[in-house]
This record gives sequence, structure tokens and C-alpha cells, in this order.
Amino acid sequence: MDNQMSLLIDLHESLEEFSKIGDSLRAPDKARVWEEFTLTEEELSALQSTEFSGKSISAIEKIVRDRMLLSFHHFLAVLDGVGDPRFRKDDSVWLGLRLENKSISDEAGDEEFLHDMLFEAYWKWLEIKNNK
Repeated sequence: MDNQMSLLIDLHESLEEFSKIGDSLRAPDKARVWEEFTLTEEELSALQSTEFSGKSISAIEKIVRDRMLLSFHHFLAVLDGVGDPRFRKDDSVWLGLRLENKSISDEAGDEEFLHDMLFEAYWKWLEIKNNK
């Protein structure tokens, strides 16, 4: 199996894993992984007052998984260059980006990691959305 397929298979495993939100719906906790998504008292109260059945949890998890899959599909289409990023400032042609295999001899240097930049990008996205 090549590295691209390994990455995509891992993505499907993560989609399944992170869509399993039944426990969070049945016994919600105010704290989130990221502080920006902390639940309000009203949101907690609304979840706590709802009686979720096994079937409703299953349906919600399928919906969440479907939405995450569509989000990743869009992201990969933009990465492949068959879709365009929505918040570009210039009119140049978007050709996509390339992810490449790293080797042991590659130096890390000052490389920025996308998983770290994701949180910084949130604040930039929020600023753009609020200035529209």
C-alpha cells in the first residue's frame, strides 16, 4: 500500500473515531479540546434535557461523519487543484499544493506544521468572516 492510500485509510479511521459522540451527547461536559468551543450553560442544559436513544445517537453520528467526510473531500479537492480556496486575495490561477513523502535525511529546519497552523488560521478566518 502506498503512502497516499495509507493516509486516506487513516483519515477514514479518524472520521469513524471522531464521529462517535454519543457519550458527549448523553453526558455533555462544558470543556472542549479547544477553549474556543467551550459549551455555554444554555447549550449544556439543552443537551442534558434531551433523551437520546441509541438510534438517535447512531443517526447523529452518521450525520457528523458525513459532514466531516465532505469537509475533507473539499479540502483534498482544493489541495489537488480541482477546487479553489474560498478566501484567496489574488486572481492568480490556483494549481493546488503537493504533499510529498519525507525521508530521514530531510532537515526539519524552520518548517511550519499544518496541524499547528490550523489554530492560527481559525482566528484569521474569523476576522475575514466578521469583516464581510
